Amino acid sequence: MILAVLAVLLLASCGVAQPPERTRFTQVELPPGTVPVRIAAAGDELVVAVSEDGGPGIVRHRDGRNTEVPLTPATGYGAEALWYSLAARPATSGPEILAVGGRRGGAHGNVRWSVWRTTGTGVAEQPQPFSTFGGLGAGDLVDAVLPDTGPLLVGTWQSHSAGTDPSVWTTDGTTWTRRSSTGTPLESTGAALNYPMAAASRGAEVVIAGWQVVKGVPRPVVWTLRDGTATPVPLPGNGRIGTAITVSCEKTCSVAGRVDGRLAVWQGGGDTWRRVPGVPEVPVGDRDRPPPPLGDTLVYSDRGTVRIATLSGGTRDAAGPTGVVTGVARVGDSIYVLAGPGNDSQDNNQTLWRAGTG
Repeated sequence: MILAVLAVLLLASCGVAQPPERTRFTQVELPPGTVPVRIAAAGDELVVAVSEDGGPGIVRHRDGRNTEVPLTPATGYGAEALWYSLAARPATSGPEILAVGGRRGGAHGNVRWSVWRTTGTGVAEQPQPFSTFGGLGAGDLVDAVLPDTGPLLVGTWQSHSAGTDPSVWTTDGTTWTRRSSTGTPLESTGAALNYPMAAASRGAEVVIAGWQVVKGVPRPVVWTLRDGTATPVPLPGNGRIGTAITVSCEKTCSVAGRVDGRLAVWQGGGDTWRRVPGVPEVPVGDRDRPPPPLGDTLVYSDRGTVRIATLSGGTRDAAGPTGVVTGVARVGDSIYVLAGPGNDSQDNNQTLWRAGTG
């Protein structure tokens, strides 16, 4: 009997018989009829882009309370838009919000893009001439960003040389204008084809994550945009084939992507980036979009199980969210996770979860 007790104690002390640690999440209740699609932190509150009654909506969530933001569409496509990107930052009278919506339509079924910005009373669509985001040479809108220098949109446009170029749109407040990428490091050429996947801002700097095809081989890359100039930086330790897929910026910037079919993470800024060692061995497919770390915290999906890793060491399961993680955000001491059964956050089956003490 004594030997049996000692054996149990020994196993417990070695950690062999202990269940894995779990981080317990609580589902965030949003207004009835709304489904979360995108999330973004804005100081001490969370901005949630939602789908409601077949159209777009925006909710501000703070201290467990929800505030629905009045939304004013200007076009028929805007009134039915799906959310493709959401950026937010704190401001004096509530968060500054920049969002991209889209709905397929027309003879060719192309996405009809809509851009939304904060007004004095809510968020309104800013109608643009068709040629701003559509027409001959049009590509996609990839992300909205809010650097200190003013709002920007990042997307693609037909290249003067080859394929498509990563492109940037600026605004005078109401009208958006695309900058030409011809003759800049963003231009695709016969020697290197460039593909942007996501963008984030830190101060006056914008980091565009993507990949570059050189001699038929895709390699992960970031372009750092500052003062209107883009500087490309190949990401290190990229194996045989790699892509940078998503990016976030806090004190430092973090990129998540794929190297040889497995999850890869890089951190840095400017011209200096490193590949983070010891990242969990998780398969990442061509259609997967693993969220980037929030500082030292990486939330990821592994065959339907949501897990949280600390990049300095240690992994635990998340109790609550399941499926594919499509969005993460940090507000104070709280981590918010958007997750659901599919890769696409627009499948109307996402749920929003919170963990932390903030």
